[in-house]
Amino acid sequence: MKADPIALKLIQDLSNAPGASGFEDEVVGVARKFAESFGDIQEDFLRNLYISRKENKGDRPVVMLDAHSDEVGFIVQAIKPNGCLRFLQLGSWNKGGLPSTKVLVRNAKGEYIPGIIAAKPVHFMSAAEKASPSTEISSMVIDIGAISYEDAVQNFHVRIGEPIVPAVKCEYDERNGLIFGKGFDCRMGCAVLLEAMRRLEGKDLPCDVVGVLSSREELGHRVEGVASYRVKPDIAIVLEGCPADDTFVEGYMIQTALKKGPMFRHMDVSVICAPRFQRWALDLAAEKGIPVQEAVREGGGNNAAYIQTTALGAPAIVEGVPVRYAHSANCITSYQDFEASVQMLVAMLENITPEMIASM
Repeated sequence: MKADPIALKLIQDLSNAPGASGFEDEVVGVARKFAESFGDIQEDFLRNLYISRKENKGDRPVVMLDAHSDEVGFIVQAIKPNGCLRFLQLGSWNKGGLPSTKVLVRNAKGEYIPGIIAAKPVHFMSAAEKASPSTEISSMVIDIGAISYEDAVQNFHVRIGEPIVPAVKCEYDERNGLIFGKGFDCRMGCAVLLEAMRRLEGKDLPCDVVGVLSSREELGHRVEGVASYRVKPDIAIVLEGCPADDTFVEGYMIQTALKKGPMFRHMDVSVICAPRFQRWALDLAAEKGIPVQEAVREGGGNNAAYIQTTALGAPAIVEGVPVRYAHSANCITSYQDFEASVQMLVAMLENITPEMIASM
C-alpha cells in the first residue's frame, strides 16, 4: 500500500513533536496548522484543542471525536551537585527498558537538549546488583553532560519542572509499510482523527462533528471531563494507539495485531464500551469490507469512560491503531492499519444519523 504523503507527514510531525503530559503545546501547534483549512478551532488553557467542522449547522446531534495529544514522558525533579538530573514519570513506563535511553530535556530557553537516562555502570555494581539491577526511577538519573549543579544551571540552562521526552525520530519503512517512532499512543489516534476530518472536508454529514485533541490523558484522564462538558456530545468515538499483543501472547489470545486493522475494544478496567454502538460499528465494518479486530482487556484505560460519565451518558466506543511497545521510547505501527482506521472512521461519520443515535 502506497502511503498518502500528506497523511504520512502528519504522522511524522505529530510523533516528532515533544508533548509529555501537561506540556502538549507543540503537538497542538502541529494539529492546529493541519486543521485550519477544514475546521473552526478553539483551545482552552489546559491545551485541549477543539476542531469543529466548518459544515456544522448547530441544530443537529453532535458526534465527538477524541484523541489525546500527550505522550508518556518525564519531568525534572531536582538537579544534583554533580549536574545530573533527578526525574519523575509522567505516565506509566516499562522502567526496565529506560537505562541508556536517549532523551530530550527542555531548558529555560525552551530548547530541547540531549541527555541519557543513566544507571550505575556494570563496572561499579556489586554481584547482587548485577544479578538484580534496580528498575526504580529513584536509582536513575539523566546525564546531560554537565559537571556540576552550576554548570547545569548556568550553561545548560536546566531548571526543575521542565518536561522530558525520548529522543526518537519518526521513520517510515516504505518497503514493509511500517512506521517507527515515539508517542504513537496516542499520536496515531490524533492522526486518524485529523486525516478523517480532512477527507470529509466539504461533505455534508447527517450530524455535526467536533474533534478534540485532549491533554493529560496519561496522568489519569483528569481533564477529559472538561472537554466532554464543553462539547456536550450525543455520541462519541475515542481514537487511540492501542498496545499490540501479537508478539507476547498465544495465538488464540491475539486481539490487537499489526496489519489486521483497527481494534475495537469491548472493555478494559475503565469502561465497558456502549454495546449497541459497538455492534453497530462492527456490523458496518463487515458491510464496508474494512478489516477490524475486537478486544476484551484486563488492563488499560481510555477517555471513553470519562466521556460516558461526564457527557450525560453519551454512548462511546474506542477505535485503536495497533502499536507495538506502547509506553516505550520506541514504537512500531503499520501504515496499513492507519489507513484502515481512517476509512472506518470516515464510514462511521457518514452513517451516524440522528435516528441511529436515538436507537443506542
